Amino acid sequence: MNAHVKKLVAVVIALVLLCSAASCGKETRDPEPTDAPSAEATTEETVAAETTEDIFEETTEAVAEETAAQETTAQAETAAEEETAAEEETEAESTAPKTKAEVIAYLNDALNAVKANRPGFTKAYKRDAAGDISGLPGWLSSIIRQNETKTYQKGTDYTDIFPAAGYSWSSRLRESDVTKFSIEENGKFYDIRVDLGTETNPTPGETSSYGRCMSVVTVSSAESIPGIKNVSMNYHDGYVTARVDSETNRIVRCTFSAAADVQATVSILGDVSVSNIVSTETFTDFVW
Repeated sequence: MNAHVKKLVAVVIALVLLCSAASCGKETRDPEPTDAPSAEATTEETVAAETTEDIFEETTEAVAEETAAQETTAQAETAAEEETAAEEETEAESTAPKTKAEVIAYLNDALNAVKANRPGFTKAYKRDAAGDISGLPGWLSSIIRQNETKTYQKGTDYTDIFPAAGYSWSSRLRESDVTKFSIEENGKFYDIRVDLGTETNPTPGETSSYGRCMSVVTVSSAESIPGIKNVSMNYHDGYVTARVDSETNRIVRCTFSAAADVQATVSILGDVSVSNIVSTETFTDFVW
């Protein structure tokens, strides 16, 4: 039986009992007719009426409170169910790569598509030392410091312009090359970042972690500069970021960055050490 019905039945029974009690009380009194009820009978009837009203009011209030509580609970349960359903629907709709292997493979494909499809873009290249190099001769400082921006038209051959320079592909990163990765969904875009570890004297191409995704400076190319020899470079804090359109899987912007600690023997100066020479290539304004 419904809780509300039980309470209403209880009220009805209480009323019947009260009415029966009042009738019995009248039958046991002096049967002599009287025009006005006795004071005692009036009082009992008044008390009975007041008691009945109180019970009815209390029961009605209890029923109302319980109904309100049940409605609140039902609303909360409905809201929770709708939220859970929305989350499950979002997860079901998401096709973003999640694992390390999936993210790296997705990033490789997106970057390689740049050289394959040759979109237009703007390239900003910057290289500088984080520390003080004021003591170095001007010719050496000018080699370290570079800052240039150039826009390329759609259809340009990017073999030597877009990383990795000198190859028909852009990235062949493997899981073992990446120390950390992340991917975030921002609207219809995937924002991806992969971080590299440390590597001494990396070589171009697939023979080194940095070479698999960046245009690295080799020891031989550094030593080809007159007056410089015995070069050693320790690459660190490298990373690649890319914003990719999830609907087309095309790059919207991307950045390649690495820092290097360089030691070399320089004519007249002798042994020279420069820490944290940071090279960054940023590509924006893609026109596919």
